[in-house]
Amino acid sequence: MIPDNQTLSSLNYKNPNGTVSVEVSSISADKAILTVKDFSFDNYEDLSIIIKETEFSEPAPLDFSISDTSLILNLSSLRSHFEFRRSKEFRIYILGVHDQKAELFLLKDKSQKAAPWNNFHLFTEEIYFDKDSAIRPTEYIGVLSADSKDNLCIHLCSRNKYLAQTHYCSLRSLKMNGGKLKICYDLETGYHEYVKTELSFRNKLAEDAVTYDFTTLSTNKRGNLLRIKISLDLNKVDWKSLYWDVNVLLYNQGNNKTNHISISMDTKQRMFQKFLYNGSYKTDNGFFFYPYYTGKKTLAFVYRNKGNYDGLDIVFKEFTAIFLYRLAKSYWNKKHICLVSEKFASMAQDNGYYFFKHCMDENEEAYLHKKIYYIISKDSPDHYKVDPYKKNVINFMSIRHMIYTQAADLIVSSDSRYHTYAMQCRHSIFNRYLRKKKFVFLQHGVIALKRVDAFYSKGMRGGCDLFVVSTNQEKQTIVDNFGYEPDEVINTGLPRWDVLEDTSNGNREILIMPTWRSWLDSVPDKDFEESDYFRHYMALLNSSHFSQLLEKYDLQVNFYLHAKFQEYSDNFKAVSDRIHLISFGEVAVNEMLMRCRMLITDYSSVCWDVLYQDKPTLFYQFDLDKYNEAHGSYIDMKTELFGDRAETEEQLMELLKETVLNDFRLKPEYELKRHEYLQFKDNQHSRHICEEIKEKL
Repeated sequence: MIPDNQTLSSLNYKNPNGTVSVEVSSISADKAILTVKDFSFDNYEDLSIIIKETEFSEPAPLDFSISDTSLILNLSSLRSHFEFRRSKEFRIYILGVHDQKAELFLLKDKSQKAAPWNNFHLFTEEIYFDKDSAIRPTEYIGVLSADSKDNLCIHLCSRNKYLAQTHYCSLRSLKMNGGKLKICYDLETGYHEYVKTELSFRNKLAEDAVTYDFTTLSTNKRGNLLRIKISLDLNKVDWKSLYWDVNVLLYNQGNNKTNHISISMDTKQRMFQKFLYNGSYKTDNGFFFYPYYTGKKTLAFVYRNKGNYDGLDIVFKEFTAIFLYRLAKSYWNKKHICLVSEKFASMAQDNGYYFFKHCMDENEEAYLHKKIYYIISKDSPDHYKVDPYKKNVINFMSIRHMIYTQAADLIVSSDSRYHTYAMQCRHSIFNRYLRKKKFVFLQHGVIALKRVDAFYSKGMRGGCDLFVVSTNQEKQTIVDNFGYEPDEVINTGLPRWDVLEDTSNGNREILIMPTWRSWLDSVPDKDFEESDYFRHYMALLNSSHFSQLLEKYDLQVNFYLHAKFQEYSDNFKAVSDRIHLISFGEVAVNEMLMRCRMLITDYSSVCWDVLYQDKPTLFYQFDLDKYNEAHGSYIDMKTELFGDRAETEEQLMELLKETVLNDFRLKPEYELKRHEYLQFKDNQHSRHICEEIKEKL
């Protein structure tokens, strides 16, 4: 008998009635045969097999049959539980009913083998997802194995993750001298053969894919391990920013497949690289290439411009802060510190600032029983905005900042929690403190036009405890794609909307505000100027047709780059004196959004701020295919936008003229969408967030 959903949901999966020991006798793509050791099927009138994902999913029945002391699981239906690009892990339960009483038992696998790869039983291979647009699509496999507590689990994981779980591959040494990178590591090959080692650019676009083969200097047998030494001439690399991965390629003769694993780093190696090793490869443009360890504790490299916080002096400063915090730990912890910030702690003009300002003006510290502090760089052009609250302002990367980071029990930010610190600081250890803090993600827009679940999903690096959204549709997007429970997603609207109002007052200003491109993140000026992005916007800013329209209809234009591209702002020029190139800090974004009559953007979420004010947006999407390849979206850009879209400059000029002649009014179909999307306009968004924090955190 298959139990109904109400019965399945009412069971206590955290505390089952007992456990059942099993051994995996055989396994195929369709079924697994388990030998049951200490359980009698005859004691129950009805039996069911249930799978339950360890965190978020609803329990589901699994088809099975019984033969003597064997349990035969039908695995063919599992694919319906697998989701795009997300690893899954299901525990397996037996539900028995005797005298109308239900008893739940968790399956345990005690048959651990000496070799790690013998603990993992593959039942299906070559699962690919249609939405995977990567150059090398990820192959997923189905695996039956025991976890660290011997619970028998069904996994969906990538082939490479499976290799990492079953094969030892660990760094022994790394040196960078005279433009030569030399690495030594130990590898357990198992059923595989070592092929080679690659340095690969972590690219978003197929056209950016580039891989360099290390020269294998030696492979010496050491017990069941290979001691492998490799080298690479860094002078011959065509450098791209930002991240580079080291992949060890392994060949399996049994299935004729070549896959890769990463080189792990033990605690000793990680501490050495973080605190003692300062070697790097420097290029003529001021960039440098150096090793780091990923969140999975594997070796990777960064190529970027050297920053203010990359020296070893940061280590001394952090250890001083750690000592001072621990000296008076009970005092700091009693303050119940809440840290608020915005992108790179460099500004005060987005949701972080307006949330902080509301908390200061309305005494939310008393309501929340917390001391609330705003983090901002000492030289920020927005610093004057927080000066009235100077007792609650912390200078970015000061000793005080470092102490309060350790003491904080809550972080509230419009970007990831890691933006409250020097995120890319080479030698910092403070990411470990940030990772443990409760986090409210304010966002800096509405999630729709860019896929970000790979970073911001629950359990991922950018995950949070409360996820702020602004529409019912957005909340459903987060629940469906990010792995959060509905009560972890709060539909309050954005804090900066507290003060958002139309102040155009007859002004004829157009705001052009394009978003960034991940494939241009931290690239040298020369590469940026050769990009389609730069060429299209330079062509627009210097278009004679555009200048004529501005003159004819008496229009002014503010052109403002995304914060991540501000370093390139001086590269842009415009011929018309009606076009104003706005630098970071010169004018607050919120002010420009309120003052403009309309917006021209590509994929920026500020379009929602404009929609909130009942103003039109034109979407200039000349690189939609490339954008979808690198980022993707949660809506169809060609059919679901709330504004007209153009792919060429000529189309944009026609739509601009049409919008001006319509006196900057929303078209009826977009006005209808506005009412569908935005359910409230009470200018109390920060207050609603405080209420949710009080109730749930």
